[in-house]
Amino acid sequence: MKNKLFLFSFILISFTSLAQNPFSGELNYKGTMNYPDTNLVYKSWDVKVFTNDTIVRVETQTDALGTQVYIRNIAVGKAYLLIDMDGQKFAIQTDLNKKKAADTTKIVYSHKKKLFGGKKINGIKCKKYHIVYSEKIQFDCYFAKNISNKYLEVYENIPGLAVDYYIPNEDGLIHYQLTKIDEKKVERNLFGIPSDYKRVSFEEFMKSMGLSE
Repeated sequence: MKNKLFLFSFILISFTSLAQNPFSGELNYKGTMNYPDTNLVYKSWDVKVFTNDTIVRVETQTDALGTQVYIRNIAVGKAYLLIDMDGQKFAIQTDLNKKKAADTTKIVYSHKKKLFGGKKINGIKCKKYHIVYSEKIQFDCYFAKNISNKYLEVYENIPGLAVDYYIPNEDGLIHYQLTKIDEKKVERNLFGIPSDYKRVSFEEFMKSMGLSE
């Protein structure tokens, strides 16, 4: 009986140690792109991620539209992209569950956890994974051991928050690196849709812009 209790306690402790704690706060990333086959950066931008563990707000710098805001409700599977064009303000709504079910263009990749090579990034223990898209497109990325991957919509099959990672792009590889993590309470009003933004579907937005067929 004692042996069974010891085994149960060991399993429970092991499971608890692997559990990922809820996170509330701010994550800052730096995105960069290099000239082909060089370490010379030709483009960089900042990304700020805010979350209260159930809703995520992503602020991305863009050249054309300034700071782009994307709000995603994890619990209900809905997201809004806030667009301000020529004084017209839209909150373009996406049903993420329907989008995921209908997505037939998702790029397939494989991944393998490396037994060695893990490290700390900004004080966070990270595991190293080797990502393979093709024979020519493969690289190593690092994922936080104790923070969930649900706050970013990247590499959803890998447990742990992407901290230092690459995303293939038609112009090359985009490199994202976590530059700051600040665990704190985030005011809920940061995740609301401003009252002067009109909620529309993507089709309605295209029609408003005169871009639909």
